[in-house]
Amino acid sequence: MELQDKIIELGEDRLFKEGFYKTRMEDIAVELHMSKKTIYKFFPSKSDLAMAVANHFTKKMESKILPILESDKNAIEKLAELLKLLSNTAGKIGDKVFKELKTHYPEVWHHVDSFRTEMMYGNITKVYEQGKREGLFLDFPTPIVMNVFVNAVRSTVNPEFIINNNFSIVTAAQTTFRIILGGVLTEKGKVLFSKLFV
Repeated sequence: MELQDKIIELGEDRLFKEGFYKTRMEDIAVELHMSKKTIYKFFPSKSDLAMAVANHFTKKMESKILPILESDKNAIEKLAELLKLLSNTAGKIGDKVFKELKTHYPEVWHHVDSFRTEMMYGNITKVYEQGKREGLFLDFPTPIVMNVFVNAVRSTVNPEFIINNNFSIVTAAQTTFRIILGGVLTEKGKVLFSKLFV
């Protein structure tokens, strides 16, 4: 593994577990048995490291999401797997990390928010269309459904909402998913949904 990649990997682990304030470049240097100067050669500031971590994280998520979306499973099975993946991922990231990102590293937060919005619009649209063909989703106009879904996710899986209402990211994401899906399922879809979303 390249030296730069090692710094990013450890940076991601530290930043997600301990938050951005508690993570110091010195600690990363000590753990990797290198000087701070070496880290600063690749990442002149903690903000630069945070952006590199965000890029690494979104690419890793994309590599896990796309195989689910491209599988032969039905639309509800795909959404169940996506929700499981997203919940597991969110569970590994402290809720405070999202607040710190949005408050102190707005450009990094924008990158993460843009990624999730693009993934939802670009890919869950296809899943919804598939579900309509399979008779699992009601034949509502897809752009309206997606707009409702994306805006619901962006407003509830959001640092301010989570902190102000004392929810975890996982609870906010799962509940939003269930509410939106529950409103677009056919009777056939509801039966499958009740088996997979327990």
